[in-house]
Amino acid sequence: MIRFFVFILGCLFLFSACKTEPKTADGAQKEMETKRPAKISARNLIGFKDQKAVTANGTVIDIPGLTDEKQSTYFLVRHAEKKSDGPDPDLTQAGMARAAKLAALLNDLKIDQVMSTDYKRTQATVAPLAKAKNLAVQSYDPVSQKDLFTDLSVFNKQNVVVAGHSNTIPQLANTLIGKNVFTDYAEDDYSQLVIISLSQPGMATYEQFEF
Repeated sequence: MIRFFVFILGCLFLFSACKTEPKTADGAQKEMETKRPAKISARNLIGFKDQKAVTANGTVIDIPGLTDEKQSTYFLVRHAEKKSDGPDPDLTQAGMARAAKLAALLNDLKIDQVMSTDYKRTQATVAPLAKAKNLAVQSYDPVSQKDLFTDLSVFNKQNVVVAGHSNTIPQLANTLIGKNVFTDYAEDDYSQLVIISLSQPGMATYEQFEF
């Protein structure tokens, strides 16, 4: 009988020990972590080849405006990461790195115009690209962007890069596409690049990438 009780107590002790979570050297409990391979986004743009977009997982996506002379192509991007000081802040180091990445992504394409709102953060986002393409950054007023870019899309069959803001870029994309597809970007989302091919406003195809 005594042996039976000793056996039961021993089992209970072992069961309790197995349930105890691993601890760090200082005694703090630590959750077990399962290592998973890094996810490769199908929309993570890495560049262009033969006028087509190439993503990180190897997908090649046709951009009609790059191969059809009857269509314009718009590359719409929000400004990169900004500092938190003042009403017109500069870019952070991360923002400057993203601006350089944008220039590298579009390096192999013919870019006819680079346009930006008149703020430090938007101008700086497209500055490396404009320099690489030997173009001046053209300022525009986001209040009148609907009329401005509608006119551009009708009269110019070009490749145009446009830098704006978390609310103005989705609005512009919707105007060019002709329907409400995009909503305002999250405050901490600086990675979106929308590419729109169109022959006239409301007659468009589009792709959305991250970079």
